[in-house]
Amino acid sequence: MKPTIVAAVSGGPDSVYLLRKLSSDKGTRIVVGHVNFGTRGKDSVKDQLLVENSGKRLGYETDILVIDSGKSTGGRTGIRGRFPAGFEKRAREIRYRFLRDLSEKVGAEAIALAHTADDQVETILMRVFEGAGIGGLKGIPCGTADGIVRLILDEWKEDILGYLKKRKISYRIDRSNVDTRFERNWVRHVLIPLLEKRYGKSVKKRIFTLGERFRELDDYLEAEAGGWIRRKVKMSGGVVFRRRTYSALPSVLRVKILQRICFDRLGIAPNERLLKAMDRNVSQGGPSARMNVGKGWKLANRYEEARFVAELGDVRGKAVSKNRREDEERRIKKEEFDRLSGTVSYILPSMGGTGMMRLVWEEKGRVSPVQAKRLAAKGDAEVFDAGGLTLPLTVRPLRAGDRIRPFGEGAGRDARDGGKKVKEILIDRKIPRDDRWGRPVVCDAEGAILWIPGVLRSAHAPVTPETRKAALLRIRSAK
Repeated sequence: MKPTIVAAVSGGPDSVYLLRKLSSDKGTRIVVGHVNFGTRGKDSVKDQLLVENSGKRLGYETDILVIDSGKSTGGRTGIRGRFPAGFEKRAREIRYRFLRDLSEKVGAEAIALAHTADDQVETILMRVFEGAGIGGLKGIPCGTADGIVRLILDEWKEDILGYLKKRKISYRIDRSNVDTRFERNWVRHVLIPLLEKRYGKSVKKRIFTLGERFRELDDYLEAEAGGWIRRKVKMSGGVVFRRRTYSALPSVLRVKILQRICFDRLGIAPNERLLKAMDRNVSQGGPSARMNVGKGWKLANRYEEARFVAELGDVRGKAVSKNRREDEERRIKKEEFDRLSGTVSYILPSMGGTGMMRLVWEEKGRVSPVQAKRLAAKGDAEVFDAGGLTLPLTVRPLRAGDRIRPFGEGAGRDARDGGKKVKEILIDRKIPRDDRWGRPVVCDAEGAILWIPGVLRSAHAPVTPETRKAALLRIRSAK
């Protein structure tokens, strides 16, 4: 069975030339697709007739989509001459949708479009004015993953017209193509002639060649970015990478890395402005800088790391309600520590809000300062002089404005008396901003903070050589 190609033919010289070029391949089935937008009255009808006759003469199937221009453009709203405002964009969307539907109906392997080298030059210039990056300045691709192919992208309009004239092949001229209210027409009929007058006729070829160089550079950056992502990016509570390693790269590669992460991992298509803003956030932003990047994702610095995380999401990246954390904070706000059962459960935010933990109380006999230090080495336990504690103990969420006297800075039962702001300690300890407030803290009966699990203990009730009875507080996973 022959492979099938859908050829998009408008009736203009480029598409008529494309059709002739395809006719030389006898091993391929060609299906002609044409859209009659009806915006040019009798001229639109003549375009359609030429396409139908050309297809019939070459023995090709032809499929025509005829559009009532009044209905498709919303009546006379926004009319500019015979063309509605936004007509170019709307027409392109309709044409591509029709061609894809036709391709699916006939089982085509590709859709051939008649873009030329002149179109490529115009596109590159338009992208320059839009502020495009390297990916945009490479211009129109020869082919795309969804089956679009451009078989005459390296051929010039001048040569195409010469070919058709020599063989007396008819084609249609769309008079709307000289309407400089359309951006591409202005570039084609105003800007490029000015450039040729100033820099010579070869200026178009130099711009075309520049686009090819950008294509080579973009392909190289794609490969380098893909390799870096495979080596350096981890999927752990989001998309995570080291800021210092990233910032040491050239800026063009950094932007390409962010673009590939957004495309491949987040389902986002960022523009150049957003990519540059993300790059600044990672390479120049503060230790807790963050920004929205779209579709519920945030880019957040966590000191040495940068990570894309789902907004208000857990470590699996699933969106959760903001009320969930607030509910948990209310639940543990004043929950008493039960000395008899020796346990109390709560959510530990440093584990992404998903780790249920138990706080365990154990009374011990004599414990030396060295033993106490050894027990507390992993950060999941602390030892106090039981005789120096004011009971009962409570567990509550850490709140803005809390103060603590860190261990080693002297004793004191009132944490507000010379205590240090917890916020400053958390920043010094490089605790990410998301994990600061709401984490559980253990307080004595007077409200003084004794211990922030996983961070530090206070100077209250230190274990000394004179300690006769010790109290061990330990956190454990609740299974």
